[in-house]
Amino acid sequence: MEQLVITELVRADLDAIHAIEVAQFDDPWSPRVLRDELAAPKRRYTKAVRDGVVVGYLGLMLVDAEAHVNTLATAPAAEGTGVATALLAEALRAVVPLGTRDVTLEVASRNLRAQRLYTRFGFAPVGMRRGYYPHSGDDAVVMWVRDVDTPSYAAKLSSIEAA
Repeated sequence: MEQLVITELVRADLDAIHAIEVAQFDDPWSPRVLRDELAAPKRRYTKAVRDGVVVGYLGLMLVDAEAHVNTLATAPAAEGTGVATALLAEALRAVVPLGTRDVTLEVASRNLRAQRLYTRFGFAPVGMRRGYYPHSGDDAVVMWVRDVDTPSYAAKLSSIEAA
């Protein structure tokens, strides 16, 4: 198996990204929303590629000293292979030089696998958004990780990556 490569997501990747969206989310973003997100200011979108195939992606919105994980998804066939871990670790390292100190996200309350991933990275639940996901009616758990710009957090990322 070829090594996982994480690079910038570009417009030519949108069909592959949309296919993952449809496979993984109850209320997937449309191709237009994906295109608009990719072109929006203060966004950072990356893809994970293995054997020439897009197997995951991550999107961030950057606001002052905070970053918001807009989306993170892995192709069904690549679940459990470290794609989401690699994407999240790369993103958390990359935002520090941009002035980011804290990172937030929402995750479906029933998505325990994703919550375990985020907890491993130091994200902690701070609240709920009731009925946040309109298609399923599921609540969102709001999670934050603070001080990603510290040497101790960089060491945590190194430990995660080594595992």
